[in-house]
Amino acid sequence: MSLPIVLAHGIVPFDALYRPLLQAGLRKFLRPPDKCDYFSGIASHLKNHGYTVFAPRVPFAADVHKRAQVLKHRVEVILECTGADQVHVIAHSMGGLDARHMIVDLNMADCVATLTTIGTPHCGTSFADVGLAKADWLIGFTGTFGLNIEGFRDLGTKATAAFNERALNAEARNPVRYTTYAAHQCYARIFTPMKLSWKIIAEREGANDGLVPLTSAAWTDKLGSKAVRQEAFPVSADHLNELAWWEPCELRAPRQARKSFKTKVRDAYLKMVRDAERPTSA
Repeated sequence: MSLPIVLAHGIVPFDALYRPLLQAGLRKFLRPPDKCDYFSGIASHLKNHGYTVFAPRVPFAADVHKRAQVLKHRVEVILECTGADQVHVIAHSMGGLDARHMIVDLNMADCVATLTTIGTPHCGTSFADVGLAKADWLIGFTGTFGLNIEGFRDLGTKATAAFNERALNAEARNPVRYTTYAAHQCYARIFTPMKLSWKIIAEREGANDGLVPLTSAAWTDKLGSKAVRQEAFPVSADHLNELAWWEPCELRAPRQARKSFKTKVRDAYLKMVRDAERPTSA
C-alpha cells in the first residue's frame, strides 16, 4: 500500500488570498477546483493515479520553527487518520525548510520516508538578504500588530547556513531519503512581479527561478556519506511555473501549449512520487 503524500506549500500560500472569494462566488455549493489551489491541479492528478494526497496549511509567512510545529501536527493527524507509519513529503519553496526543521528539530525522521523539494532555498537567497537589509524593520513593525512574518528572515543566506551546519549530522544519519529539484527561467519569461528579484539574484548567484538560485535549490549531493538525489526540473520554469501556474501574460499562448505545459509539470510530481516509492534512489 502506498504511503500518504503530503504537499507542503511555501512561505506565501497565495491561493488563500482569493479562495474565500471564489468559494463565496460558488455559493458554497461546490468546492473550487483544485486547479485553483497553490499546487495547481497536482493533488487531483496524483489522486487520479491512486495516491492518497494531503495539502495541509501552515501559518502564512511565520517563522520556520512555528511552521514546522504546525506541519508536524498536520502530519501526525494524517498518520492517525490513514493508519500509515510514514508519509512522503513533497515540498515547494519554504515548505522544504519547514519539513527539514520538522524532521531534525521535532523528531519526525521516523515518520517521513522521503523528502522531495522543489525550488527550496536550502542555502538561502540573496534576494532575502537584500530585502532584510533594506526593510528588516518592517518585520518587527508588523509583529506589533500580531502579524508574524518572521519567516522572511529564515530565507536569508546566514540563517540557512547556520541551520545547514547544525542539521548536518542529524540529516546524514537519519533514514530519510532526500531529493531536490531545481529550476531556472530566462528573464523575458519570468513572472513580472519577480523580475526585480530575478535581476538581484542573477547578479549575485546566477541562474534562478525568480526567487531561488539554482544552486540553492539543488542544495548538496551529499549529507556526510549519504547521497542526496539532485534533479533538474523537467521544464524551464519560474517559481510559479513549478506549481503548474501560468502568469496572466502567458495566457495569450495557445490553449494546447498551456495544457501541455501543465501536464508536464503535473507529471513531474507523479514521477517524484513514483521515485519516492522505490526502495532506494536510482
